[in-house]
Amino acid sequence: MKIYTSYFYQIRFMDKSIVPVSTAVWDPKWFHQFKGQDYIFKDKNGVYNGIRAEMFAPGPMCADQCRGRDCCNTGDPAQCKFLQNYRLQLNQLDINEILSRCDSICERVRALEGVQGEMSICFIVHEAPSNPCSERRVIQEWFSSNGIEVKEWSKI
Repeated sequence: MKIYTSYFYQIRFMDKSIVPVSTAVWDPKWFHQFKGQDYIFKDKNGVYNGIRAEMFAPGPMCADQCRGRDCCNTGDPAQCKFLQNYRLQLNQLDINEILSRCDSICERVRALEGVQGEMSICFIVHEAPSNPCSERRVIQEWFSSNGIEVKEWSKI
């Protein structure tokens, strides 16, 4: 199993061997087919949309810590309180439990869809890779600190 990060826009380019998993507090409504945050469906490409990783959604420690890139007090993601608190939140997670959950999700999709070959999990954030103020870098760093390389997903 490979693990990637990406953002919601890219889901439309994925195939059924990739499982997008939201890390957002609130997902775009289309990600749940406009039927509420608990709704999971298969899109026209056979990709399951609506799966969430609640433990990766910014929690109470992050609340009211970010007002967006244009309102950032520091202008430096390394100094951002939101990202610092998000890093602390992820550091409380158990890597083995996360990997087990990822494997379980991949195996369920493989069984449902008959996918041959390697499955991948893609942790989804709102921001594009060009935005340095994004949870994606913290997610990538957290996995890296646990010995797992996570890259940005690309169709190519």
